[in-house]
Amino acid sequence: MTKSTHRSKKKTAEPHNAGDEKIKALLFDFGGTLAFLDYDLLAQEFSREGRKIDPLALEHAEYVGRQKIDHLLMAGEKDVIHAYAHFFRAWLEAAGIPAEEVAEHGERFGAIHREATLWRVVRPGTLEALERLKSAGYKLAIVSNAEGQVEADTKRFGLAPFFDVIIDSHIVGVAKPDPRIFQIALERLGVAPDEVRFAGDIFSIDILGARAAGIEARLIDQHERYHWVDHHKIRHIEELHPLK
Repeated sequence: MTKSTHRSKKKTAEPHNAGDEKIKALLFDFGGTLAFLDYDLLAQEFSREGRKIDPLALEHAEYVGRQKIDHLLMAGEKDVIHAYAHFFRAWLEAAGIPAEEVAEHGERFGAIHREATLWRVVRPGTLEALERLKSAGYKLAIVSNAEGQVEADTKRFGLAPFFDVIIDSHIVGVAKPDPRIFQIALERLGVAPDEVRFAGDIFSIDILGARAAGIEARLIDQHERYHWVDHHKIRHIEELHPLK
């Protein structure tokens, strides 16, 4: 697996402040936040004779897809699934894959994902960070746009024991950026919007959805390439909430 470090000389997390005292629960997106795409496997799948795809370059190119989906949704596009199709095309073309191959790779991506989620890489420090937060007494929850498999995936990856609530959009019938999915999480946790903090990796879906629900959020930007929005960014979930 590609093991990109989340540590950097440039610190993006804020120090402990008075507002942190109100926090009782922490919410997390799943894919791109707790578990990452298997870029090694995808690089192999997308490579062709004479065109070898590098896993890290593929991961960096994915930011172009995020920028595309942000621009679409922030310009008024309402169909998130349609926007994700543009995300995928922009991502693959940025990785050097010809436009005429995108549909083929999209079908293969979907087939592998249905067999076993492609968001399967839990990166170093994730379990340790969750353990520290859980041991400190915070309630933890996942709020994910998914196809009904998130709870099973968290069990498979050893993440499930840390979470009090797991919200899967397919199960509850509402998806980010609709604030109602966050409100479901708040109700199940028994907390108010100003008592939680959320981390997610796509601004127009995760951050704007959380903001619409009155929740403070941090944008996961592991490679510091999310340059088209001005928002508080963190490189890893360990930076979401400081512990004394």
